[in-house]
Amino acid sequence: MNIKKVVKLMFTNNGVDKGIYICTFILCIFGVVMIGDASVGMVVKYGKNYPIMNMAKQCLFLAAGAFLMATIAHKFDRKTMLTKNFLKVLYFCVLIAMIACLMWSINGAHGWIKLGPITIQPAEFMKIVIILLLAYYFGELPEHLTTRYGSPKQKNEMNSLFFNNCVLIPIGAVGLAFLVCGFIQKDLGSALILLAISIVVFLCVPYKKFSRLKKIILFLMALGFLSIILVGGAGLMPHQLQRIFSWLDPLSNIYTDTWQIVNGFVAYSNGGLFGLGFGNSIMKYGYIPESQNDFISAIIVEEFGLFGFAILMIPYLYIIFKIFKYGMENENTADRLILIGISSYFFFHLVVNVGGVSGLIPMTGVPLIFISAGGSSTLAGLMSLGIAQSIIKKYNRNHLKKKVEDEL
Repeated sequence: MNIKKVVKLMFTNNGVDKGIYICTFILCIFGVVMIGDASVGMVVKYGKNYPIMNMAKQCLFLAAGAFLMATIAHKFDRKTMLTKNFLKVLYFCVLIAMIACLMWSINGAHGWIKLGPITIQPAEFMKIVIILLLAYYFGELPEHLTTRYGSPKQKNEMNSLFFNNCVLIPIGAVGLAFLVCGFIQKDLGSALILLAISIVVFLCVPYKKFSRLKKIILFLMALGFLSIILVGGAGLMPHQLQRIFSWLDPLSNIYTDTWQIVNGFVAYSNGGLFGLGFGNSIMKYGYIPESQNDFISAIIVEEFGLFGFAILMIPYLYIIFKIFKYGMENENTADRLILIGISSYFFFHLVVNVGGVSGLIPMTGVPLIFISAGGSSTLAGLMSLGIAQSIIKKYNRNHLKKKVEDEL
């Protein structure tokens, strides 16, 4: 892998948002350092090379992800690459990989394919695939199915074709992926993020034909929330209910079910406003097992305090805001939906991870992208930024071209 070529592609590619690259670089470097720091507490159990091993694995995934991100940003073209048939094949391949996870079990969940020392989480890639799929079915395909026809028969046929292709297929795809992720893999956190991203993308579709369906979706969402409150979690699996009970009463069983949650609270309390200092975390020494994963934000707050954690949020929020801003300004509907979907992907991961660790919402085991140890989330995050940058590059070049033409 030619590192010089990758860097050149990233920072000399006219039109890309270099600020997004810089913020991504900051988060990735900080993530590697914190993974090593958080892993120190487990050297007694796994050996003195455990922190170095985790850092090396993360660096490997970052190198592969950076190469993919730069390549996608340079060569990706949505119209020629994301055809209807290709998206279907991509979707079903990832879906089959998610079902294949049933062959492995990690802490009672079936969310990973384990290949020796490497684990792959297909659900992370499904989130990106769903964004691309919805952008096609909600953004590009409707443009070809909204032609006005004279006779009532032709109009009915077109409406039927529109409903089948632009409503049933994308909603069915999201529903199937949600069920597989939430109830077969038992990864409700990823399933809810996938659903939330899909809802945001759909609500941002500008076509008037979707107006009635949007009202129905909003009504069903309100009805769903009300049902959960009244029924009290009926239909959820025992381990999913347990997470809700642990959230409602974290002191109920601090030595088993709520051990991590309570110790996460202690880490936040220890950190206070300015933290104990880098490397001085107490809770990483067995109190929060595998703290380099989903609970890494608790270690960050303990060492750097709420003030330090707030500074860390700046590059995250920059990435989320800039991608969303480019999405709202983009006139191409499919490109707009992809950018909004990718922005939502980062936003919901941030909210669910920090919210779960801090006790604001039930803990669901979602990684903090680029910070938590995890190859799948790192690769998916970097690939999604590559897709976003390819669209941003096209938008900026067209915007500059239009500006020059207006001046002439």
